[in-house]
Amino acid sequence: MDLGSNSFDDVLMLGGADARKELARQLASALAHEKMATEERCKAVEHLLKLTSDPLFEVRQSVAEFLSEVPSLEPQLVFTIIADEDGIALPFIANSRALDLGMMLAILKAGDTLRQMQVAARHDLFVECAKHIVSEGAWPVCGALIDNPEFEPGEEDYRLLHRRFFNEPRIVDRLLAKDDLPLDIRIMQAQQASGRIQNYLRGAAFTKSDPAELVVDAEETATLDVLALAPEGELQKAVAFLLSQNLLTPSLLLRAALGGDMRVVEHALSALSGVPLRRLQRLLCQSGAAGLKVIFNRCRLTQNCARLLLAVAEVKRIGDERGEELTANAFGVRVIETIITRSDSLGLSDKMRLLDLVETLGPERARAMAARLKTSLARAA
Repeated sequence: MDLGSNSFDDVLMLGGADARKELARQLASALAHEKMATEERCKAVEHLLKLTSDPLFEVRQSVAEFLSEVPSLEPQLVFTIIADEDGIALPFIANSRALDLGMMLAILKAGDTLRQMQVAARHDLFVECAKHIVSEGAWPVCGALIDNPEFEPGEEDYRLLHRRFFNEPRIVDRLLAKDDLPLDIRIMQAQQASGRIQNYLRGAAFTKSDPAELVVDAEETATLDVLALAPEGELQKAVAFLLSQNLLTPSLLLRAALGGDMRVVEHALSALSGVPLRRLQRLLCQSGAAGLKVIFNRCRLTQNCARLLLAVAEVKRIGDERGEELTANAFGVRVIETIITRSDSLGLSDKMRLLDLVETLGPERARAMAARLKTSLARAA
């Protein structure tokens, strides 16, 4: 190919659109496949630069398409195409084989949001580019990065993204869809959601329920939903996080206990008491309350909370002996039966207080049953 031939200039000056597109194809092919002398390559680039400024959109589009297949291009060619209209620039950024680390970073630092999003979605995105996006990218660019199946965020990435965009639902939703999102972030998001609920409830009118109680109920239920799905190692870290944030409350503990989520109960009691998890699990499996009472004292639980947990432990022990797998509602109802029929040492007022706790913190069916029993016991008294 004689790149110094006047015929190339003739095509550029006098040729039709199809001729100019064919010239672009030949020049791109030469750059991609032929071993070219430096002088010839410079001439080819010179011709291509003229074609990238062609007055016809379709010619410039063809140039970009042909050059996107070339593995190595001069920066001047690349950035001339990137500066063109979106219909030309965006597909080129998405598909060009020539974009190296420096070019991608330049687009991320100086390009508009749409161009940055094309970089973020590339299958060959450099780690350095991903780090730049996580720390400085606008939310649409970070969204494109999270959607990129080749992007594998680490804990540091998750935490930085959540810290930057905890109020941006389009990022938060993407993060929550990730199976490996750290549980403390899920819990913090539940706290954030409950704060928005509280702001809404401040303007609402209530006759029976305290809005603050509704917020706590929604918040702790959401937290338990997160903990219920946690693998063992993650659960331990999540409970430690709750403890550090003063969120490992007696009400959270009792909600988990009344629903039969003993993994959460065990980890919570271990964290609160400082007793190793395996030893605590053995104590929960034994009949008799002496060892557990020591644990509850270390956790600084109230007498009624301790009594309710003793009933929970008994239901769990008997269920394990029978090989039963109880639903949350069935477990809560069984706890009520234990309070009424087995707690002979308790007076009526004590049982009523325990039923108050079940009505407030138990699963749905247990709450309804506790309310009915309270009414019946009050009438019989």
